[in-house]
Amino acid sequence: MDHFLILVSIFFTTAGQLLQKIAATKAAAMSPKSHFLKRILIQHETWWAFVSLAVGTILWLVVLYRMEVSKAFPFLSIGLVLVILVSRYHLKEIISDKRWVGLGLIGTGIVLISQS
Repeated sequence: MDHFLILVSIFFTTAGQLLQKIAATKAAAMSPKSHFLKRILIQHETWWAFVSLAVGTILWLVVLYRMEVSKAFPFLSIGLVLVILVSRYHLKEIISDKRWVGLGLIGTGIVLISQS
């Protein structure tokens, strides 16, 4: 159950981060006549990002209540992997070879830590 809570927490946190990026991109594309903060706040992705990050944080607090921080914390790296994968395949960002290698190292670390 603890690992499930970690994954759900990471999912919501990652979704929140990606929604922030989408909202910022949409706001940047709007007419510069209005203030940037106003353009950000009218994006529905901004509000879904707040909700996602809040849910992720609450779930993460539950995880920390139930697990040792030294076991739980390294799993946050899964969020890095997810952000890069979604950035590449959904947002169409270019990911360098060095980042792919880093992703492999992160994945290896997650597997090693999960087995301890």
